[in-house]
Amino acid sequence: MWPLKPGYEYPRNQWYVAGWSHELNNETPVERWFLGEPVALYRDKAGKAIALEGRCPHRNYPLAKGIIRDDALECGYHGFTFASDGRCVRIPSQEVIPAVCRVKAYPLVEKWQWLWIWMGDPDKADESLIPDHDEIRLTSPGWVAVEALDRVLECRPQLLHENLTDISHLAFLHAGTIGTDAVASTRVEVSQNERFLRGSRRIAGETLTGFFSDVLGYDGTVERVVLIDFYAPSLHVALESFRTPEGEVIGEFRVHHAVTPAGPGRTNYFLAWSRSFALEDQGVTDTMNTVFEGVIQQDVEATEAIEAMVRQMAEPKELLVRADDHSIRARRWIEELIEAER
Repeated sequence: MWPLKPGYEYPRNQWYVAGWSHELNNETPVERWFLGEPVALYRDKAGKAIALEGRCPHRNYPLAKGIIRDDALECGYHGFTFASDGRCVRIPSQEVIPAVCRVKAYPLVEKWQWLWIWMGDPDKADESLIPDHDEIRLTSPGWVAVEALDRVLECRPQLLHENLTDISHLAFLHAGTIGTDAVASTRVEVSQNERFLRGSRRIAGETLTGFFSDVLGYDGTVERVVLIDFYAPSLHVALESFRTPEGEVIGEFRVHHAVTPAGPGRTNYFLAWSRSFALEDQGVTDTMNTVFEGVIQQDVEATEAIEAMVRQMAEPKELLVRADDHSIRARRWIEELIEAER
């Protein structure tokens, strides 16, 4: 699926964010699509989060339109009932239950406020592969983390990945909020380790925009450090660090972008952020939420516009430049994960 190699869509033996912990209860299932498959999410009476294939094998009725009964999921069409391990435990019209009558049960892990789902081979679901939530500052002491927003984008996931790794667009798409000319003109330095692919920019003598000046309580020139760490294939963690010319840290925040494919042309997008300053100030939280919501809406509109364009092209093309280094290396990493599964 362009811009990946022909026939490539997404790696399956990986962890993806499936939603927020607060969304699930033991009364009403939630339906989401991941990697082209419907999934029904709910909790049992003990509070455990459960993810089942969201399609009844009888007549393809959405299981999330059914009800939760004794920790099992009852189809709202003909009453077929499936336990949390996927086994069918009841067919109202007969006593014999064929062994083939079952749905997939997906590994589901809660960390911080996120639900992480494994859509591939369940025997390979290693929880240690989930990005360290202390390292990305969602659960670290001295930081406050905020659940921000979620969206379903009408675009292929790779377009959002490349929006997040090529931040030279900040100077134009987000001018006046988080973008300045220096972001686009400063060369990105790309490095990689076994955990993440990093693109970094150090901008000296930066003048803070009104938004940054307001929340940091500082209006002088700064050194602005911008890092984007990509934890393939689904998480981007952006760090913004502001320092005085003498090197004193004024404040830092991170934005956590979870990109989960819904299907070939749709993407689930979950956004959180954390900061190391003004930890108890609700006004700062409200201001940052408002700004980030506006910025994300601009990204949504841009990626959906690109999707609408390339869908009408028989053979989409692109002209790559030096600033694309980070995003192209991220693209290649995703392709390598898909290739390894093949």
